[in-house]
Parts: sequence; structure tokens; C-alpha cells
Amino acid sequence: MDTFSTVISNSIQLIVQDIDAACDPALTAMSKMPWQSVEHVGDQSPYVTSIIMHIKQNVPIIRENLASTRKYFTQFCIKFTNSFIPKFINHLFRCKPISMVGAEQLLLDTHSLKTVLLDLPSIGSQVLRKAPASYTKIVVKGMTRAEMILKVVMAPHEPPVVFVDNYIKLLADGNPETFQKILDMKGLKRSEQSSMLELFRQRLPTPPSGADSGPSLFSAPTPEQESSRIRKLEKLIKKRL
Repeated sequence: MDTFSTVISNSIQLIVQDIDAACDPALTAMSKMPWQSVEHVGDQSPYVTSIIMHIKQNVPIIRENLASTRKYFTQFCIKFTNSFIPKFINHLFRCKPISMVGAEQLLLDTHSLKTVLLDLPSIGSQVLRKAPASYTKIVVKGMTRAEMILKVVMAPHEPPVVFVDNYIKLLADGNPETFQKILDMKGLKRSEQSSMLELFRQRLPTPPSGADSGPSLFSAPTPEQESSRIRKLEKLIKKRL
């Protein structure tokens, strides 16, 4: 039984690697786009369309071949998502510098990918089944982090103390390397980054509590606020179609 399980696990991993690797060209294209020059938010970017088409073409075939053993298809979905999302975030960090409008476009792109990933277990199926809670949790956690990264990039870095404190509160990431990646995405000069990093290290041991830090520039949006923001972006898209 152990040998059988190992063979199944390895087989699923090979499928994941194949599907995941096919997304690499699109992610590379994303990281090479001139995000600082984006002047308006439009439809989802071509790299997103490419990834979605690839998923829609291949995942239904995998599901069909694993129809009699649905738990293995669920394993595939979980493993693919655990592989794709960190890779997406790594490529997101390579998008630099980013203008405010460029960040808004990336936020829309990220939302499109998040929606597709949430639908992954039933994509292309005539029978709509609710995705397993364990799977949904992975997608929401990973892609929400990507969205938060972009919201930090979109926020003004002045005053520095407010920016640093809210970064710590929002991303809960004490790694200076991650913080510097955010500064690179914002296009800050090295001289500005040095003072920011020093301030980051000073503020890190005692991150402010929500009770006494005052209004947050990056306070987590309510579902209604998030929905409203996405609707505004979608309206912009429809106007351009």
C-alpha cells in the first residue's frame, strides 16, 4: 500500500510540474512588462488570459481521467495551487518599478487569477461542485497575500513611520528582504530605501496594536469595500470593450 501511495503521489507531482511549468512563459512576460508606463486600467492582461486558457484546456482532462478517484484530483488541485501561487508572488516581486495605475492593473489581474483558482476543481465541468474547504483556504490565503503586496505598493510612502507600521500590520512579514522588495517595486531610490530599512528594523520589535495606532492606510477592507473596488475596475473594463 505504501508503494502504491508513493507511485500515485509521484504521478500527481509530475502532472503538477507539467501544468505549472507551462505557466512559466506567461509569468516571465508579466515580470518584463513596463508597469511604470501603464496609463489606464483595462481588461485582464494577456499573460493572465494565457494562463487561464492553459488551465481551462488541461485541468478538465485531468479531472476526467481521475473521475473514479476524486480524492486524487483534489490532491492535484492542492499541489498545483501550492506550487503556482508562491511562483506567482515571486514573479510579482520582479515587476518593478510599478506606477499606481500599473499596480491597479496587477491587482485586477491577480483577482482574475484568484477567481480561476477558486473555480479550479470544477472548471469546465457541467456539474458545479463546491471546492473542498481545505483547498479554498489555500487559494484565499495565498492570493490575498499577493493582493496585499500590491496594496502596499499602491500606498504612499510618506510619512515613513505610517508606511512601515502599516506594512508590518498588513503583511505580518518581519523579513527585511521582503520589505526591500516592496521598496524596489515602488521605485524608491537606494538612499530612500536605506532610511526606510533602518526605520523598519526599529519598528519591527514592537509593531503597533490596532487599538492605539490610529487609522490605517492599509487597513484590511471589508468584503463590501473589496467588492465595490472590484466592481469599479470591472466597469472600467466594460467601457473599453
